[in-house]
Amino acid sequence: MSITLPEAVRPESVGMASKNLSNIDDLAHRFIQEKAYRGVVVLVARHGEICYFKAFGEADQDKPLKKDAVFRLASMSKVPSAVAVMQLFERGQISLHEPVSKYLPEFSEPKVAVLENWGAVRMERAKREITIHDLLSMTAGMTNTWWYNLFTPDCYRVVPKLYKESGLMDDLDAPNITLEDNVKILARMPLIAHPGEMFDYSNNSVETLCRLVEVVSGVDFNRYLQENIFEPLGMRETWFFPPEEELHRVPAAFWAGTGEKHVEKHPLGLGMLGPDYTFSPHKTYFSGAAGLHGTTYDYFRFAQMLLNKGVLEGVRVLSRASVELMTSNQIGDLTNWQLTGNKWGYQLDIQEGVNAPPGSLHYLGGPGAYSWQGFWSTKFVNNPAHDTVIMTMSTPGFDGALPNNLRMIAAAAAAVED
Repeated sequence: MSITLPEAVRPESVGMASKNLSNIDDLAHRFIQEKAYRGVVVLVARHGEICYFKAFGEADQDKPLKKDAVFRLASMSKVPSAVAVMQLFERGQISLHEPVSKYLPEFSEPKVAVLENWGAVRMERAKREITIHDLLSMTAGMTNTWWYNLFTPDCYRVVPKLYKESGLMDDLDAPNITLEDNVKILARMPLIAHPGEMFDYSNNSVETLCRLVEVVSGVDFNRYLQENIFEPLGMRETWFFPPEEELHRVPAAFWAGTGEKHVEKHPLGLGMLGPDYTFSPHKTYFSGAAGLHGTTYDYFRFAQMLLNKGVLEGVRVLSRASVELMTSNQIGDLTNWQLTGNKWGYQLDIQEGVNAPPGSLHYLGGPGAYSWQGFWSTKFVNNPAHDTVIMTMSTPGFDGALPNNLRMIAAAAAAVED
């Protein structure tokens, strides 16, 4: 049984224009007609008050999408995972500059795979060990099987293949293994670059952090998130594996642009990506990189906590200083080049200066705005300058509706009246 959702306040009561927000309705209907997606839930809030919250289209064939739909959050799972690590940091249980091998000894003495003439691979000792900061900022030198041969650097021809051959699980799946099992395989794998020298958007960096949380806290990652983040924030409908009685609320996945149902795994690089992990009979792998499910309202509460600098309704789950670290550039002159071209904080896409100008599909609303998204075309954007949270939750794979979602975000953000 889903919880009672709050009603939206009158937009003008929080300085928003009803007329401008109503443009979202037209955009949503247009994109559904164009088969960009079959359904979408859009939520806009300002000053902590929801002023727009609507569902459009279908969750499945002839089944209307509802506001309480339980979405596959995929990579939006990464942001709560980063919060978990920062909580340990605040308690003095870890330091961000420490080598991860202090807690996971299997990561000591990392090697880097170097591709030489005629395709020969040489293993070179890394210049230094991987730190917790490297993992949070995606600069640890880890990669994914699904980047195999997709990019120019030679390292993408070597390390993803070694991952695949080793049996490493880093795609959308829920096999009968644990984080401990998988991370031990990962620790034997070489890096694609020396720690701190290259940005690579990697699920494996996050899975290592999740295992770190388990070791330091003494509880599995699922229990840690529930007790330290979801329960304090009143996120009662966020799970790795939705309860059996709630599975009917999970929308079907559809291919963007065709409206056809996405039911099987499909290859990306050497990985296999598909929606079936939601219904896996195995409930042992708690992927903080991509495994969470939850409602739009639940994730709004999490996003609002970040916008409030770590507190929601009088409950503090993170310090202001930790939120500021997460939401500021942590990669220097590097960029999130594989996905958006923006800067990167701790598991967050950051708009800074002139990167992602208004004409870009990855424009977030101006300097200081931050965001992240999921493979199934879910996204949130926090804009501190306007004190807004904007969420678009839909279901195509391969981020098929992402440009359309961003146009809706831009339309909503433009409604702010100061």
